[in-house]
Amino acid sequence: MQVHGPGLAAPLPCHHLALGGGGLAHLIVRLFIWHEIGRLIRYLWRIPTFGPYIVIGLAIVVVGLLIWRQARRSTWRGRGRGGSARRGTGAGPRDW
Repeated sequence: MQVHGPGLAAPLPCHHLALGGGGLAHLIVRLFIWHEIGRLIRYLWRIPTFGPYIVIGLAIVVVGLLIWRQARRSTWRGRGRGGSARRGTGAGPRDW
């Protein structure tokens, strides 16, 4: 038996069928990840004596990292902008 075509896809009867649904699958994966994060937070919260402190501390760290990342991004984008930071103002080819 000879199969002419690309590798293993030739014997399959529906190898050209595109199912789609990438957006739905992406949503389901994200919901699953958030569900697991919620379960982890509830598990940590139930640790006797120190659970709430751990969760609150993790939340403060996450918020701090988000703020720090945003501040770094805005300063990085701000470099090299403006008239004095560049060679010229862009008025012409010999404006340097």
